[in-house]
Amino acid sequence: MLSWIFGHKKNTTHILAVDLGTASISAAVVQRHEKASSDAPAGLCEVKKVLKCPLNLLGYQLSADAGKLPYILKDGFMKVFKDAYAVSRHADVILIALSEPFFLDKKTRREEVRLNPSKPIGQAEIDAVGKFLSEDVLALNKRLAPVGRNILAMRVNGYDVGDAVGYKGKTFEAEAIFTLVSATLKSYVDEAKEKFFPRSAISFSSDTWALWKLLKSTENLSDPVLVIDIGGEVTGVFVANKNLIEHMGAAAFGIRTLARRTGAALKIGQEEVEPILRKYTAGALDERLKMKVDRILSAALFDWWASIKNSISAPAAFKKILLSGGGADFSVFSVFLKDGFKKDYGAEVSVEPLRAEAFSDFLDPAGALSGGGDIILAALSIFVDAKTN
Repeated sequence: MLSWIFGHKKNTTHILAVDLGTASISAAVVQRHEKASSDAPAGLCEVKKVLKCPLNLLGYQLSADAGKLPYILKDGFMKVFKDAYAVSRHADVILIALSEPFFLDKKTRREEVRLNPSKPIGQAEIDAVGKFLSEDVLALNKRLAPVGRNILAMRVNGYDVGDAVGYKGKTFEAEAIFTLVSATLKSYVDEAKEKFFPRSAISFSSDTWALWKLLKSTENLSDPVLVIDIGGEVTGVFVANKNLIEHMGAAAFGIRTLARRTGAALKIGQEEVEPILRKYTAGALDERLKMKVDRILSAALFDWWASIKNSISAPAAFKKILLSGGGADFSVFSVFLKDGFKKDYGAEVSVEPLRAEAFSDFLDPAGALSGGGDIILAALSIFVDAKTN
C-alpha cells in the first residue's frame, strides 16, 4: 500500500488493457512484473480488476436509433476508462486491441539502396525507412488514422536479420504491418484517455497482432496453424507461423448471431437463450428441447461454415486449428469444424480451443481472466510490449 504514497514499485508496469469487440468493450487493470529470468515466457501479472461494458451495435443498426450508434462506442470507452480510474489512478501504458471490423491491417515493404554500403546501419536510418513505409500506407488510406506499426522483418543484402542496427550492406529492406482505424474512433479513445489518464502512454494493435504475440510466446509455430476467432458478431480467419500472422478473411457471423437465430426459432428472448446454450453445451437439456436446438444449430452452423470456408486458402495443408474468442467456449464450433474439414477437404484436423485459463500461471489471481472471450485481454496483459517511451 505504501507504494501508492511513496511511488510505484520498481520493475513493474501498470497497464490498462482494453479490448474492443463487437459484443463488448472489455478491460483489465493490471500490474505486470518483470520476468523471473530472461528465458521465461513472461512475468507475473496482478489483475486488479476486470471490467466489461456490453455493446448492442447490431440492435442500434436495425432500429430507428441508428444515428446513436457512434455514441455507443464513445460512451463505452468513457465508461470503461472511468471505471478503470476508480480502481487505479495511475497507468504507465494503455494497451488497446481492436477486433474486426474496427481496424484495417495493411502490410507493406520497402527496399533502399544505401549510398554508403560500408557504413553500419543506425537507428536513424531504420526510422527513416519506417517513415517512408508509413507515408506509403497513408497515401492509399487517406481517411484512416494510423495507430500502430509493427516491424515484421528486416533484411540486409536480402538476408533476414533480427535487428539491422550495426549491419553493413548495399541494400536495406524493411517489412511492416500498420494498424489503421477511423479518425472518429481514435478521437473517442483519445478523449477518454485525456480525461482520465492524460499522462499515460498509449499503444494500439489489432486483435490479430495481440493474438500472434501470445501464440509466438507460448506455442510451437514451426508449422502453420489456422486461427479462427469467433467474436460476438464477426468471425476472423488467420494463418499463423513463427514469423507472422496473416489475415485471410472475415464473415459477419459470430456467437451472438447464433444466439439470435436460436432465440428467433424458439420464439424466446435473448436473455433466455444463453442459459439454454450453456445447458446444451453441458449436455443438460431435456431430450425434446435438445432435438429442437440440434436442428436450429445445425442449420446456423452450416451457414457459418459456408461464410468462412472460402476465406481458407490451401485448407488441406493445416493439421491444427486454434479456436479463439467467445466461440471457443461453445463446443459445437469445434465439432463442426472437424466434420467440415473431413467432409469438404478430406482433411483430419485437431481443433484446440484457446482460453485464458491456459495462461493462469502468469496471472494473480489465477482465474482472473477466463474463457475464449478473455484471450485478448490475457495477450495484452501478459505478452504485448508495454514500452512507455
